[in-house]
Formats: sequence, C-alpha cells, structure tokens
Amino acid sequence: MIRSILTIAYVLGLAFALGGLSAWTVTDRFPGFSALSIGQWTGFPLAGSQNADPYARAHAARNGGIALGAAEGVAFGASRDSDGEPISGTCSYVIEGRLPSSRLWTLRMIDQNGRTLDAPAGRSARTHSRAIVHDAEEGVRIAVSETPEPGNWLHLDHRGPARFILTLYDTSITTSTGLIDFAMPDIRQVGCRS
Repeated sequence: MIRSILTIAYVLGLAFALGGLSAWTVTDRFPGFSALSIGQWTGFPLAGSQNADPYARAHAARNGGIALGAAEGVAFGASRDSDGEPISGTCSYVIEGRLPSSRLWTLRMIDQNGRTLDAPAGRSARTHSRAIVHDAEEGVRIAVSETPEPGNWLHLDHRGPARFILTLYDTSITTSTGLIDFAMPDIRQVGCRS
C-alpha cells in the first residue's frame, strides 16, 4: 500500500517537474511558428497581431517583450553571418545590401541575454536609417568593428556571442501578399581578434 502511494507520488512529481521544465524551456526559447526568414535574418511579423500563435504570445509574456503590431513593423534578428558562422563580439563585420522599404529602421546588437550592447562615450553601438549614408542604389554598407572605420560604422566591443537586431517600422513586409521577394543585407565577417 505505502509502496504504491510512493510510486504514484513519484510519478506525479516527475510529471509535474518535467511538464514545468518543458513549459519553461518552450516559452523561453521558442518564439513561435510564424517565422519569416530572409537570408540569415529571421523575424516574426505576426507576433504582435491578433493572429499570433499561443507559443509566440507565451514567449513574449515570459520574456517581458512587447512585439510590434503588424501595422507597426517587424524586428528581424540574425545570430549567424552569411557564411553560417555564429556572430561573435570578437569579430568585425560588414552589413551590406538593400533593405525592404520602410519608413524608418534601426540596427543594434544584443548579447545572448537580449541586452543591448553598450558603447563607450562618443561611440555608437546602434544606428538608424536617418543616420546612415546610402549608396547610389539606396543600399547600405555598415562596418561593425572595435576600431573606427570610414563611412557608416558601429562600435563593437564585446567578448561573447552576439546578435544583430534590425527593426523595420511601417514596412510592407507585414502586409505583403507574397508577390514580392524581399531582400535583406548580407552580414560578412571580415576578421576576428583573439
């Protein structure tokens, strides 16, 4: 009798522990099913809409984030460069190419915990579309490194894994019917320091 009660208690305890662990893991690490991948950039245009799936809503609630509504824009993240290598704070990169049309865009870097990387005074670890010099084809070229470079430059002084976050505000990506192929800029690694 006591043995069967202990067995039932053990099984229930194990079920609750594994269920809780799986729920915590999914809400912490799985942002939902509505992923839109363009090159190495991935965004979730439905995350802030009424059509967001339950996992996207749980992820936002768990992480304290507020996703942009479909009419507001979409945030794209990239944790790998164009060659598929993980983005590292000890490497230099060039972000180059055209962006989808939008009223405004911002680019910043975050660490593996989602915190925006800071830069020393006088340097910038983030930028936006109105602070960038565009090329003749309306493309961008942004150098991301520890040392200043001519042209558009973002300061990067971080010793661990990092992610680029490109947020497009008032963009047609969220309302597209799929008839247009959108392009995002490439992220090329140009060197690493030890």
